Amino acid sequence: MTKILDSLREETSVLHKELEKDNLANKIMVHSIKLEEYKLLLFQNFIAYKSAESEIAKFLSGYNSDKYVRLENDLRGLGFTDFSYDLNFSCANEAEAIGAAYVIEGSAMGGMLIGKEVSNCNSLNAIPEQEFFNGNKSNVKAWNNYLKFLRSRDFTNHEIDLATAKAKETFLLFKDAFKVQFSNSY
Repeated sequence: MTKILDSLREETSVLHKELEKDNLANKIMVHSIKLEEYKLLLFQNFIAYKSAESEIAKFLSGYNSDKYVRLENDLRGLGFTDFSYDLNFSCANEAEAIGAAYVIEGSAMGGMLIGKEVSNCNSLNAIPEQEFFNGNKSNVKAWNNYLKFLRSRDFTNHEIDLATAKAKETFLLFKDAFKVQFSNSY
């Protein structure tokens, strides 16, 4: 595999593990999530994906991830109407966008596993069919395209360092998003 991918994996592994254990998705895996917690999880993911995807698209031509759109559709289906919350996140160049995309596109595998468990959660039996956590294998297509892109070119050590630093920052973006709680208006 490429040097950049090795760096991204190695340098973010601790943050990745911390993030996985500290969010509401674990309650889906053990089938104990309540509907309001599920809505919060969707919203937390929505604000993180929206912040990151819009920045990545500025620097990677042809990038058209739709994760935040699918999350918004799921939230609307659950009666959610206020999508105005923003997190502070930006990319300054292509290398940083590549690092952020590593986290965004790499999340597809975890999302697919989580999606397979949603139907096993009794408290979620009445929700409409989900677009984001749906367990569909086609959700990893963008990850495979991302890997092809990484393999298609060489990266300087400076680009690798920039990408790795932004990948870490993107994990921290999710960590911040997972701290967000609903106000009384939700």
